[in-house]
Amino acid sequence: MDMMLPARDGVNLAATLFEPTATPLKRSGGAVLINSGTGIPRQFYAAFAAHLAACGFTVMTYDYRGIGGSDAPRGATMEDWGRIDQASMLDHLARLVPGARLAVVGHSFGGQVLGLADNISSVRAVVLICAQSGHWRHWPLGKQRLRVMVLWWLLIPSLTALIGRFPGSWFGTANLPSDIARTWARWGRCKHYVSDRRGQPLRPHNDDVAMPIRWLSFSDDPIAPFGAVEALRSYYPNAAIERRHHAPADLELEAIGHFGFFRKSMPRRPWDDLAAWLERALTGATVVSLPLYAF
Repeated sequence: MDMMLPARDGVNLAATLFEPTATPLKRSGGAVLINSGTGIPRQFYAAFAAHLAACGFTVMTYDYRGIGGSDAPRGATMEDWGRIDQASMLDHLARLVPGARLAVVGHSFGGQVLGLADNISSVRAVVLICAQSGHWRHWPLGKQRLRVMVLWWLLIPSLTALIGRFPGSWFGTANLPSDIARTWARWGRCKHYVSDRRGQPLRPHNDDVAMPIRWLSFSDDPIAPFGAVEALRSYYPNAAIERRHHAPADLELEAIGHFGFFRKSMPRRPWDDLAAWLERALTGATVVSLPLYAF
């Protein structure tokens, strides 16, 4: 069900609610919010969301302000995405599914900003997919690091000044409003990544991220390389983190990259595995006892 929901500051955000389709006896009672990657419309996550609904969860996808079907107020920043939009959608999901145990699935950017939401402590379990720090030093030396530096220092500043937006689709990223893109570049140039305008760390509620997290990354992902993913771990010092870094062959695939996990072509076994983990985590039945890395 598609809907427009007001954020706390009145900005209308486009959202889709996926009702659980499992039989009542198999419904989990859990509700999952999917935080999108940078500039990715919510429809990209529809197949994954529908699969979780078939496993018994209520699932909500949404567009950040300035993206997809949501309002695009002037001056919006990426901080607003985490601080206002994410928090507002958690409020709405709790209202729409009273008494539900809440979880978040964060893809890329969607896992970087958990601690910006003042109600993040209401979440009982988190899955992170390819969530990483965007600071350029976390990329391997050579062409990969150079591409990231060019993005932060040259492409975003020059193109937003020239045409008033960032045409990220030209470079394999996302099209973004100018102020959003400038925030992204400012973060990427700062060693603290998620940071305020003075370059200081922005971690208002990160200590409240104290729930179990299953955190996946992939060896063929140039946008979230291993070092960048590992750098984000320090953002959540109180979380019980279960890290898994996979090669595509581990999931019987030739490639996964940064986006493949959510595509319709993804084998359903990994999705089922995450649904089962979420169910255990939300009911308190999961214990993080695996090795730091499972390959």
